Amino acid sequence: MDLRPGDSGVPVTHRASPGPPRVDWGDTPEGLRRTVESLVGPVSAATTVPAGLNAQLAATLNVPGAKVFVKGLHRSHRSAFKLANEARIAPSVLGISPRLLHHGAAEDWEFLVFEYVEGRHADLSPGSPDLDALAGVLRRLLTVAEHDTFASERIEKRWARFADERDLGLLAGDRLVHSDLNAGNILISDRGAVLVDWAMPARGAAWLTIGFLLASLIGEGLAPAEAEGWAQHTFPEWSAAGRTAVDTFVAALARRRAEQAANCPEPRRAERRRQLLPARQWLRFRGGP
Repeated sequence: MDLRPGDSGVPVTHRASPGPPRVDWGDTPEGLRRTVESLVGPVSAATTVPAGLNAQLAATLNVPGAKVFVKGLHRSHRSAFKLANEARIAPSVLGISPRLLHHGAAEDWEFLVFEYVEGRHADLSPGSPDLDALAGVLRRLLTVAEHDTFASERIEKRWARFADERDLGLLAGDRLVHSDLNAGNILISDRGAVLVDWAMPARGAAWLTIGFLLASLIGEGLAPAEAEGWAQHTFPEWSAAGRTAVDTFVAALARRRAEQAANCPEPRRAERRRQLLPARQWLRFRGGP
């Protein structure tokens, strides 16, 4: 198996990735606002959330006695299907992710309304105390097999061009996988860690979610040996995965990220190249090219 992840000058930058242009709550169609308010009550204040890549509308809304989080996309947007993915996965991740309160459409917009979680994005830097809380929520996720499989593509199908079919079979399984587990998609609250943004869930071996997290930990400065050591100590599923399976995962991840860095639109290229760095570092650690 020859999986060379491509070689390019990769600038180190931590700027946020540009997603769909944000639309403030007050600038969305009136019919959309009326529909949402009919579900949650009159909105007295709205704060646009700048982080995230998969929504045109992302805002915290103050409603009677509470706050909610709303995200939305115009139906013509190429990522609109991702909101349906999130809605389909929501029942299976109760207690792991914020509760989905409403899913609907108005004025050619799709929208989701979630419970509001008071918290901050996770710190994934070396020595972070957030890893204990994150390990707790991941242990729950690793058990989730029953979910709407229409929303979760099999990892061996999604990555079919990045490895030999026989190798990818080592990644197969029935567990729900969060394939974008970075600090921006992990919130730390007073009740522990919660995972957000199920725009692109996958289906595969239980340990794959841990693998995606380790790539993020390496990207935040943890050495590959330390990242793998933490996983082996914390998750029996990782220790049981086997060297060949992990090698296959890391090589396919590196090749996938190289393709993304090479082919993505210019506004996202710096971020995609930054994501490639830890994958290549991890691949070299495991003896790859």
